[in-house]
Amino acid sequence: MNRNFARVGAVLSMRNEFAGKLGIVVTLLGLLMGVAGCGRSASAEMLAAQAAPKPGSYIDMTDVVKRPAAPWKAPVFHQPDAKPVLPSRLLIPAIQADMPVIELGWSTKKDANGAIFSEWDVADYAAGWHKNSSLPGEPGNIVLSGHNNIKGAVFRELDQLKRGDEIQLMAGGIEYSFTVDEVLIVPEKYASAEQRAANVRYIQETADDRLTLVSCWPRNDNTHRIIVIARPTGTLSQNGGATVSR
Repeated sequence: MNRNFARVGAVLSMRNEFAGKLGIVVTLLGLLMGVAGCGRSASAEMLAAQAAPKPGSYIDMTDVVKRPAAPWKAPVFHQPDAKPVLPSRLLIPAIQADMPVIELGWSTKKDANGAIFSEWDVADYAAGWHKNSSLPGEPGNIVLSGHNNIKGAVFRELDQLKRGDEIQLMAGGIEYSFTVDEVLIVPEKYASAEQRAANVRYIQETADDRLTLVSCWPRNDNTHRIIVIARPTGTLSQNGGATVSR
């Protein structure tokens, strides 16, 4: 009998011990699950906090689609002003003239009385740019001279020009356009000193911008000078000079 009670007690003791251990295991599992659940909740909150965009920190693509695209503007390139260079070619379509231009100086000579004077050289088979006159692109008077009946006779037809005819002067790859304003014929060979002095003013510096062409006249002699005055195209006055003045 005592042995049976002893066995029953041992069994009950073992059951209680097992139940206690099981309770500990269950408690530990519950704690682990609670910690794990806490971990999941914290991780979810952290991910949510990281994923949630701050105002103004992201681009709403639907808004981008709704906004009209800004118009495209071509880039603007500013070209520096052309540096004045020597003229290289002269074209006068009205008289079908197309000729090279070279630089000219002057020579010192003596007259019949021994007086020393300076005389401009004249280009052969070309128009000559007077080197003390303005360059294309500079303000003032651009002066070109040429033969009328010898060595190319490049200015033979100047007396056929009339007011409004166009002239193009090339320099440094740039075309400078002028419009004929006046065609003048003045005495030279037998002219008085006063007249010659007056003629010289046409090839001197001027306050206005112009192109001046000078040659001898008539075609079979050189008793006179023909002077063509052209203005930059677009600046010609409505009441310019006479077509031909003698």
